[in-house]
Amino acid sequence: MFILDSLLIGSIRFVLDKVIAAAETEMQDDSVLREQLLEAQMRLELGEISDEEFGEIERDILVAIREIKGRQQGPISMSPDDKVTGVDIQSFDEVRTNK
Repeated sequence: MFILDSLLIGSIRFVLDKVIAAAETEMQDDSVLREQLLEAQMRLELGEISDEEFGEIERDILVAIREIKGRQQGPISMSPDDKVTGVDIQSFDEVRTNK
C-alpha cells in the first residue's frame, strides 16, 4: 500500500512540475502579446475600433511586454564606479499627444 501511495504521489508531482514549467515558459513568451497588438492594429485599420480604443489596447500590451522583458533581463545593478550621464523619460501622455 505504501508503494502504491508513493507512486501516485510521485506521478502527481511529475505532472504538476510539467504544468508549472509550461506556465513559466508561457509567461516568458511575448509572441502572443505581439500577435494581439498586430490584431488590434488590423482592427483599427478596418475601422472596427477607434483610435482611443487602440491606444488603450496598445498601452496595456506594451506594459505587459515590458514586464516580460524586465523579468528576462533581471534587476539593473550599478557598481560604485558607474556614473549616470543622462536620463530619457517618456510618459504615455506624451506618446498620445505626439501622434
